Amino acid sequence: MQEESGRRLTTTSFMVLAQLALRPWSTYELVQQRVRYFRYVWPRAESAIYREVKRLAADGLIEGRREHTGKRVRTIYSIAPQGLETLQEWLDTPVSPFAMEFEAMIRLLVAPLASTDQIVGALEQVRTDTQEMLTFGGEVKQEFLDGRGALQDQAYVRALGMDFFISLLNTVDSWAERTLTEVHRWDGLSLEEKNRRGLEIIGALPVPVPDQPTGATPVAPETQTRRRRSSW
Repeated sequence: MQEESGRRLTTTSFMVLAQLALRPWSTYELVQQRVRYFRYVWPRAESAIYREVKRLAADGLIEGRREHTGKRVRTIYSIAPQGLETLQEWLDTPVSPFAMEFEAMIRLLVAPLASTDQIVGALEQVRTDTQEMLTFGGEVKQEFLDGRGALQDQAYVRALGMDFFISLLNTVDSWAERTLTEVHRWDGLSLEEKNRRGLEIIGALPVPVPDQPTGATPVAPETQTRRRRSSW
């Protein structure tokens, strides 16, 4: 999507616009909201948010007002009418195809080149991370139940987002636990035995298979080849 400034807006641009459409925030508060929620689905450096706020302000899509708290001065940003119009246009466009960044999976897929200890270490880190995030999710849950959420008036939306996050975290944690059990068994199995066990796992996966084997290599759905919007 091209703006009058000639700059093409990115998903990060629209993330900031969306947050400011919900309520005014300082740049620091926007970053904290990213840490709390958006980093799980849009992992970007904090510096990218600070840069994007400046760009959106220069483009006239958001507006800033200076606020004094004692001797402290900060700028509170809100979405401008043009920014709201731009955001509405974006909401009419198709979403980018589902994707996720998960380094532990890359390490697992090159397991034949790694030691068992290296793979186990990566998976144990995944479990530690997911359990810490689940603890955090429980704290956010209680925050809303206590009526203290930053966007308490939008609990009906935040509930659906939390459902996704908590379900995903539990899925990843459960997968890491099962995978650790399998990896620990590798040292006592031959390559043939490991592959036999692998086919057992594949056969038990809860996904339907074609009625008739085609003999052709499966092709990814067109939805996964749809052009992605620029990240930054």
